[in-house]
Amino acid sequence: MQIQNAYLTHNRPKTRRSRTTAIAVHWVANPNSTAMANRNYFNTTSRAVSSNYIIGLQGEILCCIPDEETSWCTNEANSYTVSVECCHPDWTGCFTGKTYTSLVELTARLCQKYHLDPQNGGVIRHYDVTRKICPKWFVPASRGGSDTNDERHWKQFLHDVARQMQRGSTAISTPAAEPDSYRVRVTVDALRIRKGAGTSYAITGCIRDKGVYTIIKTHGNWGKLKSGAGWICLGYCRKL
Repeated sequence: MQIQNAYLTHNRPKTRRSRTTAIAVHWVANPNSTAMANRNYFNTTSRAVSSNYIIGLQGEILCCIPDEETSWCTNEANSYTVSVECCHPDWTGCFTGKTYTSLVELTARLCQKYHLDPQNGGVIRHYDVTRKICPKWFVPASRGGSDTNDERHWKQFLHDVARQMQRGSTAISTPAAEPDSYRVRVTVDALRIRKGAGTSYAITGCIRDKGVYTIIKTHGNWGKLKSGAGWICLGYCRKL
């Protein structure tokens, strides 16, 4: 995992946190924008907003403010969180496979650095602090987000971070994969099949029968179909 330093000259208070008790995940809410464009948006005198990290559509990671310092991103949680903003291709807020993989790896590394448990309050959403719909892919649909009402996307992400931490640094650039195949039932009327694990890949088909399908490989919140037709977003499926 590579991180490019692109430190801000504005909106960086240069205040070191006395404690770090959580990693806060965000979305940029500007579809198809780049990590550098969002970094430049923060680097202005006309607004007071910033983030420690931004992850781009291709998985690139920019560090705008060293993670030991405070950023202005998560409201009252700024004093105890490291903030991570994520780019996304459309208004669903669904991350590309590359963005998701980098998010898992970076979050796992930060949790290790600050001795945090991702499944016990060590990783939070902006939504958890202010009820803002951020990041949208991890906020329940009943609250205006794109997640399932039982927060399947969010729970899977926390699980993936914990699993990445267990693997250690030797697997830091290896996508998550399930060792065995398993079956899922599609829960929506129309689920697009894509050539790869993410919305940036071309559409190869569409599932419309709410049927049961076998997944042979998992990459983030995407699953590869045994049929070879492509990949589907597991956020719209129920594991059997």
